[in-house]
Amino acid sequence: MNDENISNNVKKISSVNGMPLSKGSDGYNKQQCYVMKNHLPDQTLCSIYGPSGSYKSFLAVSWACHIATGVNWAGNKVNQGAVVYIVGEGGIGVSRRVKAWENIYQKEADNLWLVNRPVFPVRRSEISTLVELVKYIEDMSHFPVRLIIFDTLARCFGGKDENDARDMGAFIEGCDSLKNKTSATVLVVHHSGKDESKGARGSSSFRAALDVEFNVKREAEEQALVLSCTKMKDAEEPKSNAYELQKSELFVDTDGELVSSLAVIDSARRPKYLFPELSEVSNLTLNHKILWGIINNRLENGEKCTKKSIRDDLKSQGIDIKHFTRWLKKLVDDGALVDNGEEILLPSLPEAP
Repeated sequence: MNDENISNNVKKISSVNGMPLSKGSDGYNKQQCYVMKNHLPDQTLCSIYGPSGSYKSFLAVSWACHIATGVNWAGNKVNQGAVVYIVGEGGIGVSRRVKAWENIYQKEADNLWLVNRPVFPVRRSEISTLVELVKYIEDMSHFPVRLIIFDTLARCFGGKDENDARDMGAFIEGCDSLKNKTSATVLVVHHSGKDESKGARGSSSFRAALDVEFNVKREAEEQALVLSCTKMKDAEEPKSNAYELQKSELFVDTDGELVSSLAVIDSARRPKYLFPELSEVSNLTLNHKILWGIINNRLENGEKCTKKSIRDDLKSQGIDIKHFTRWLKKLVDDGALVDNGEEILLPSLPEAP
């Protein structure tokens, strides 16, 4: 058999002994399926995290409503399907946020199903129950369940230790099992740690297992959030944008008081940056801003700012540095930084002799 025939035969093989197999660049042009384009790939493990009061749960509700109704989000196409929202923190807040969204968008989110108690992925029995629930919802709605949301990780962790890598590994394993058994994307709403610059709370193994991660912050004292991508495994990170929240009046209670809630308006605008020096730089992700902040802090403290020291600082914050060169080049090309070959400097500072 000649080399060409061998090559053709190999290309026809999809698996050997159950092991998926491809050759060279085969499959490079396969388009990635999505639940929400540029944000939530199909059948992945994703997270949005931020401090208390950052509107992260409002964002999760917004995404859930858009996917359940098939309404594109901020110009990004959605693949309509049923959504399961696990209300781990209980209460009536989520249903009110859904109603606020329905009032503003004049759509009924009938394909959004709320589970009004925590579900614990670390327990196999809970995964089995949830898989059965997904089948029931798919039969009732005549849509596949595209998205399962856990809000929040802390309430759905089953009394385990978030900082323990083994406990976090069990949570991740449960989420992966759920994803594989339902073909849905799993989105986990999570809290940031005490030091927000170091990312989400708990074991770093959670972030390592994610396909996608977004950071959510409240924009100063505004009724708005800033959404920044901190990890996008198989695609470009979307740029950071700010989104306003709009108030909607829901009903008058028995005491005669008006009850209202908020919904995210999916109209993107440029954020009001914490660093004014970056206000003229477009298409920034959170990682660009973290990089600039690390350099700025080092220089303000009179420390040398070499590429190695910057990489070490990024790694200490649990940030994957495989795109470090690209982030740095953009900031240099846009005039936000100066690279003199030995050190990285700010344009306002003189270069070292």
